[in-house]
Amino acid sequence: MSDILRSMAVSLVLCSWCFAQNNNQGQTNQGQNNQFPGVILINPDGVIASPQARQINPALEQKRLKALAGQQLSSEMAAASELRKVSLVRLEKELQKALDAGKEIDPQLRYLAGITQLQYIFAVPETGDLVIAGPAEGFAPLQDGRVVGVESGRPVLTLDDLLVMLRLASMRRSLGCSFDPEPSRLAAAQAWNNVNSSPASLNVARQRFYQMANVLGNWNVTIFGLPKSCHAAVTAVEADYQMKRIALGLDRPRIRGFRSYLDMAKPGGNTMRRWWFAPRYEVIERSADGHVFHISGPRLQLLSQDELVDAQGNRSDAAFTEITAEKYTQQFNKHMQALCTQVPSFAGIQNLFDLAVAAALIQSNDLQSAVGWQPTLLLDDKGLPVQEYTVPTEVPSLVNVKSVSRSLLLGVTGGGVTIVPDRIVRRTNVLPADRTPEIMSGDAVASWWWD
Repeated sequence: MSDILRSMAVSLVLCSWCFAQNNNQGQTNQGQNNQFPGVILINPDGVIASPQARQINPALEQKRLKALAGQQLSSEMAAASELRKVSLVRLEKELQKALDAGKEIDPQLRYLAGITQLQYIFAVPETGDLVIAGPAEGFAPLQDGRVVGVESGRPVLTLDDLLVMLRLASMRRSLGCSFDPEPSRLAAAQAWNNVNSSPASLNVARQRFYQMANVLGNWNVTIFGLPKSCHAAVTAVEADYQMKRIALGLDRPRIRGFRSYLDMAKPGGNTMRRWWFAPRYEVIERSADGHVFHISGPRLQLLSQDELVDAQGNRSDAAFTEITAEKYTQQFNKHMQALCTQVPSFAGIQNLFDLAVAAALIQSNDLQSAVGWQPTLLLDDKGLPVQEYTVPTEVPSLVNVKSVSRSLLLGVTGGGVTIVPDRIVRRTNVLPADRTPEIMSGDAVASWWWD
């Protein structure tokens, strides 16, 4: 045990989203007992934790969701659609009408007509519409408050996330979150280990590892490029936290043969490692006239980098990445679709990345001018504020210990998430005309959304 944290995983990951309906627009939504939608809790000190798992019958839960959707949505919106379109121009007008009438924002507006994944952006100069489109279905809140499609269980796109992305001051800044230990605590943990590394039984060594995790203490949560208390920030933190628990084997995905990083690790590995979620798009296609964009691909990938730590607790990138870490990262990315199906916060990050890319495409191609529209309310922080949430400021040092050939491996993770929207949209391929979906003529549609 001469090395600190014989195998210590530090993930820096961009995250996912959790959402609660807040009928008091602009007010802070902390939820009962500091719980907000998703699978994390925040104690009064702002430290993230996991609630007790609850057994839920999937069939009964889906039946409940469909019943709720049937009560709250029109039959047309509750129906599944391969490609639902939402005009941002008309959406803004509907939102303004609701505000002028002193009404609450309807869930149909707040959840963007139930679109579960963004696939297209259309500029339609003939009708003056700027349209986003993707598959959609009826939607309702899970028991934890997260709003999902009743068929797929995927989180739906949210108005708040769209507003945050449209209002970004720059598409060249990094957006996301990170979990980082205090350098002084990291140095103290390293010094503690040096003093307590004498030969010992496995039970004693195991206790020493947990004691060292206590010395390391809580990690700081940093939000960057996003409003500190927005839904996007909460989603990022939740996704990162869940990614760490999976890496350590504290949570087990229902994927045959899937192994945690700690399962794969071997004695003598590097002491520090970071993992983070980053965007991954197969291609962004652009029509010949520059009025239609198509985005596709897994949206999300896990990346890894070994780190070194000096005596003062300062971290730096190592010159190599351990083979075990590469194998774990490859496995994670291979099963990304299944992971996003099972972990809603991961799917929430996919949606967040999509909206960031859409906002970057709209800005970089000046699509507002192409349709003769200048958004006002959608860019007005005061006129249409996003909902506020209590976002964790610290995360505990999650720990798991594994015995291997009379040695112990300790896993402790931190993390983060990051995307720079401008980098994703710099290069596009041609979208063939025969693969450009038709969009219904605006004067044939009275609604702000249509299939």
